[in-house]
Amino acid sequence: MLYPAGPGHGGPALVAAGYLEGNCTETYPAVGTDAEGIRRLFRQFSAPGGIPSHVSVTTPGSIHEGGELGYVLVHAFGAVMDNPDLIALAVVGDGEAETGPLE
Repeated sequence: MLYPAGPGHGGPALVAAGYLEGNCTETYPAVGTDAEGIRRLFRQFSAPGGIPSHVSVTTPGSIHEGGELGYVLVHAFGAVMDNPDLIALAVVGDGEAETGPLE
């Protein structure tokens, strides 16, 4: 299964999934699974020197940043065309849903 997320506001879902899976803690040991760890995650979210509010190369488990808004469905479609047995669950953020490429 592949979980492509648009580079916009759909990104926090991938950050949350990475935290729940434990990938964030593996990459950033200070972001533990206790109350202090989740406090650190929240405080560094969308803050200078922290993690961005969108999926980026610093997001554990991400493959690439994606760049422009509007292309997540194209990536998901292409991945399935390349591998028909693959399930691709695309997450589209609000800003991405309003772009020309997605239309």
